[in-house]
Amino acid sequence: MAEVFPSTPQAPGLPETLATIVKWRDVPTPMSEEDFGTAVKELDTIVEALQEKPDAPSRSALALARVVLGNLHRDHGLIDHATPFYDAALATPADLDDGSPHGKHELANTLNNRGLCTMARGDEESLNGALGDFDRSIALRKELPLDEEEGYRWELATNLINRGDLLHRLGEREEEARLSYDEAISLLRGLPYTENPAALQRLALATANRGLVASDHDEARRQFEEAIALLPSPQNPSQLLTLCSALLNRGRHSLQVVHDFDATADDARQVISLLSQHEKQHPAPAELALQARHLLAHSLCAWLDEEQQGPGLKEDWVGDATDTVEEGLAVERHWERQGFGGLRPIACELFQLGLHVYRVCQPHFFAEFLVESMDPQASPGAPFADPNFQAAAGQALRHAVNETAQRATSAALDPELAAKQTKILASLRAADERLAALQKASNPA
Repeated sequence: MAEVFPSTPQAPGLPETLATIVKWRDVPTPMSEEDFGTAVKELDTIVEALQEKPDAPSRSALALARVVLGNLHRDHGLIDHATPFYDAALATPADLDDGSPHGKHELANTLNNRGLCTMARGDEESLNGALGDFDRSIALRKELPLDEEEGYRWELATNLINRGDLLHRLGEREEEARLSYDEAISLLRGLPYTENPAALQRLALATANRGLVASDHDEARRQFEEAIALLPSPQNPSQLLTLCSALLNRGRHSLQVVHDFDATADDARQVISLLSQHEKQHPAPAELALQARHLLAHSLCAWLDEEQQGPGLKEDWVGDATDTVEEGLAVERHWERQGFGGLRPIACELFQLGLHVYRVCQPHFFAEFLVESMDPQASPGAPFADPNFQAAAGQALRHAVNETAQRATSAALDPELAAKQTKILASLRAADERLAALQKASNPA
């Protein structure tokens, strides 16, 4: 009788492989760290198993696995890690696009997603590269049966919005951006957007962004108002963020064009109120909330630059401005402690505004604010090592020392005032010494 040996476990067949890919493609994101690690491990295994197989079904599954890996990394903010997966998937477009509507749709999605990653780098070369991906994606989508499938129109509108955003960022291409937004808005209005929260959010976003490239200020204002009116009661986080972006756009318009500081403050406060419970849960609302605080503080102390009276008593609105700045910097430090430094650019602008207000309005508190904002021992998470924060602190401190020294000299005949200036000068020197000690500790060599 022949001996029977246990069979060796076989690698999963193509149906099982595709089921795993689809499982991770359709999972809601963001995922837990554990689930993300599991997804990457399983998909990496599939890529390794398929990358030497020459048959068309295997190549198609390999390309799709790489796309899903790219999507997962992009959805978790790992943009630099996502792009190589998209590049590999797009190296042979036919592996994604078999000529069917579904294939063209898959290729268009991948081009769009790579374009978003490339655009996030922000430099002109990257923006132009992303534009090429968006244009190819749009051209593919226009070959699809748009009249037969609402989803294809929805995705085309999304591509057009992305293209409009990119053209706006390139500068001096506002007319092209307007055309992209207008085409997207037309497509979205042809969908049952009142019944579809995602389509409604996209329509509001396209409308609000269309205002940023409007041909005149009145048109811009109408676009912002229309976007806000579309979302009176946000139904999900995306709608909430879009509403807040539109409110900020209108607030900036009120500040820069209409010079209505009260209207600016009202819009900024509404955004802060809407996002306060979310700003420590996710970086996206935190960034908009910091922008709102910057706008509010700017509107409150507009008198410094515009020589206009602030709203209400000076003591009230100066205190409101400094409180607003400190609250925003506290939020940024929270995210620094979580390992996320993406809020530093707007936080640094807020920091500079706070330094200006304290130096001009409350010089006796300037040193305290400076140290608390920069010293990680006093305020855990303070981004002392950031060169932009260091430059802002150093420049403002020099101005404060020079101004205080001049006031002390001018007050030579007033002992009480001179003593006050001498005390402020001592606090500024102590702050300078503290910053120098932090710098030495961070660069012991």
